[in-house]
Amino acid sequence: MRLFLRDHLDIILFYAFNALFLSYVYHRMDGFQTTDGIFYFLFLSFFLLMLLLLLRYVRKRRLYRMLSRDPATLEDMMDLEAADAETNAFLRYNRKCYEAYERKLNTWQAENGRWQTHLMQWVHQMKTPVSVIRLMVQDDTKQLDSFGVLYELDRLQSQMDLMLGLARAGQAKNDLVIEQLSLDALLRDVIRKNKRLFIQHQVFPQMEPGEDGLIRSDRKWLAFVIEQLLHNAVKYSPSHSTIELSIKKDGMYTKLTVRDHGVGIRARDLPRVFELYYTGSNGRESDQSSGIGLYLVKTILDSLGHGVELKSKINEGTEVSILF
Repeated sequence: MRLFLRDHLDIILFYAFNALFLSYVYHRMDGFQTTDGIFYFLFLSFFLLMLLLLLRYVRKRRLYRMLSRDPATLEDMMDLEAADAETNAFLRYNRKCYEAYERKLNTWQAENGRWQTHLMQWVHQMKTPVSVIRLMVQDDTKQLDSFGVLYELDRLQSQMDLMLGLARAGQAKNDLVIEQLSLDALLRDVIRKNKRLFIQHQVFPQMEPGEDGLIRSDRKWLAFVIEQLLHNAVKYSPSHSTIELSIKKDGMYTKLTVRDHGVGIRARDLPRVFELYYTGSNGRESDQSSGIGLYLVKTILDSLGHGVELKSKINEGTEVSILF
C-alpha cells in the first residue's frame, strides 16, 4: 500500500490543491453561502479522489504486492496477471526480457560446461602417460638422461595442474577440507617435490628460521598456491640466486613470505597482476607467462579466506606474502 501511495502522491496532492483552490475561489465569488456548502464540496471532491484511488488500486494491487516483496526466484513474476492493460503490457515485456536472458544464460552454461568437461578429461588422460613415462625412466636410468626427462615431465605435470586448477577454480569452495596444518612441513614438502626445478635453474630456496606456523587451511589447494609462487620466483630469477622463505607472526596473522631477487614487476603492472591472462611487461618480453598462475593464487586464497600481499621493485625482486 505504501508503494501505491508513493506512486500516486502527485495525483493526491494535485487533487487536494485543486479542491481547496476551487473552493476558495468559488467562495470569494459568493458561490458558497454557508460553511456547510464548502464542506460538502470538499467532501464530494475527496470522495471522488478516494473512489479513483480505490479503482486504480484494485486494478493494480497484484503488481504492487509483487513489487513490495523480495522475490525468491526470477520465475516469481512469470505467471502474474493484472486487471489493467498497461500493467499486463509491462509484465509481458519483462517476461520477454527474462526469456532472452535465460536463453543466453543456458547457452553460456552449456558452452562453459562442455569446455570444463573437455579440459578436465584431457588433463586426466594426460596424467596416465606422464605417470607411465616417469616409471619407465626411473626403471631404465642407464639409457636415458633421466634427470632431463624427469624435469620435462615435471614441467608437463605443472602445466596440467595449472589448467586443471583453472577449470576447478570456480568450484574450489566445494572441494575444501579444512584441517590444522604445519605450514613449515607443508612448505618443505612442496620444496622437495620441486627439487628438479631448482637444480635445473640453479635457483635455490632458503628457509629462514621462524615459526612452525600451525594454521587451518586446505592442504591440497594451499600446496598448489605455494607451488605457483615458487614457480614464478624461479622463472624470473637469475641463475645462482636464492628464494627466501619465511614464516613469521605478524600481529594477529601468521605470514608466509616468498621473496626472490629477480627482475621484479613494473609499477604500472602491479595493480593488475592478479587478473586472469594479464601477463604484464615481463611476460610479453620473455614469453614465459600464461597470465593464469597469480590469478589462481588470488582466487584460491579468497576461497580459503586467506589474504595475499605483493610488493615488487624492478630489478630488485618480488615479495609475495600469504596471511593466515
